[in-house]
Amino acid sequence: MIKSKIIYLILLACMILFYILFVDSMSLLILILTVVFPFLQLFILMRISKNITAVLDIGCSTTERNVPTRIAVRLKNHSLLPVSCAVVSLQITNTLTNETQSLTTMLPVASDNEQSIKFSVSYAHCGMIKVSLKSIRIYDYIKLFSKVIKYSCTYDIAVVPTLTTVNPAVDTSPDSMNDNEEFSKIKSGDDCSEIFNIREYIYGDKINRIHWNLTTKLDELMVKEYSLPVSSQIIIVFEFCSDSSSGYSMEKNDASLDAAMSLSYFMLANNITHKIAWYDPNQKMLHTEKISSEIDFSAFLSAVFSSGTYDDSFSAFIHSRAENSDVHFSNVIYISPVLSDELFHNFSVLNNAERKTYLYINDGSEIPEYFRDTDSTFAVEADCGDLSESLNRVVI
Repeated sequence: MIKSKIIYLILLACMILFYILFVDSMSLLILILTVVFPFLQLFILMRISKNITAVLDIGCSTTERNVPTRIAVRLKNHSLLPVSCAVVSLQITNTLTNETQSLTTMLPVASDNEQSIKFSVSYAHCGMIKVSLKSIRIYDYIKLFSKVIKYSCTYDIAVVPTLTTVNPAVDTSPDSMNDNEEFSKIKSGDDCSEIFNIREYIYGDKINRIHWNLTTKLDELMVKEYSLPVSSQIIIVFEFCSDSSSGYSMEKNDASLDAAMSLSYFMLANNITHKIAWYDPNQKMLHTEKISSEIDFSAFLSAVFSSGTYDDSFSAFIHSRAENSDVHFSNVIYISPVLSDELFHNFSVLNNAERKTYLYINDGSEIPEYFRDTDSTFAVEADCGDLSESLNRVVI
């Protein structure tokens, strides 16, 4: 636009010189037209800008990392005059990682017509992506003036973790269950401490399961179905922190979330109710969600996306230890992209868990000597590029 103004000023100077050298009606008319022309352009620009509308059209509301998604902006010109140049500005922000990028493109729009511009965008990290149509800048035909049309049109895209298919070992020994266990609401089992259902006798049912009192009242054989334990008070605590010592900080964070989600989904698929805890730096508190259904799983993911990363590498562990000091767990799985001797020792001496697993997300660096199995703690190294083998070593 500056180039156009310089050219116009040179043209205007030439017209003034032309009028001085050739004083006649023709030179005066050309000079007047040269002076009036920019005002005419400005008038047309203001009229057109009032007849421009725009909408965002997003191909999907959820996607995975590094998968291209379509973002389209549709411009509608309701005026009888065409738009020679419109500059569309988009802003894409990951609310979880605070990463921001801008997209800008130019396009013309014919009179009384609609024009679309499409972007193909992929996202490197998990989080809630806010796609915002910030503004559209309309130029006049010779780019002397421009008019900015502000918009507050936004669209959310959830970049979800990659669920890894895992098959960790499940400890079904009686010692792994505690007094606070829960039972399946959809499937029977063999735990006689809780009755799941009472039904009519079917050939092959065990005699010791006959409900004699009810059988006497109804004059019909009735049997008891016992419940299936589905919870052993398992908690997954994961960190979503920045590791300044690693060049793969965000990749390790993504892997930490992938690991937590994959283990949680495995337990959900096997009717194992559990808890997930993480630190929210915005509210400065530990979030703990109980996962027993698909609705809980989806709600947990939404809650994580409203949080953010933090610099204190062990906030989730510190807050979890303080808040759960009087709660006994059968299994504590701690997932972290950061490792320290002090933290590993503090985790190892937790006295409110039967089993403790430290899952460390590594970027290929050498593992220190102190990070190894102890009598009370399982040390599992996970490659941030491939989690499946490491997650299969976890005992639930």
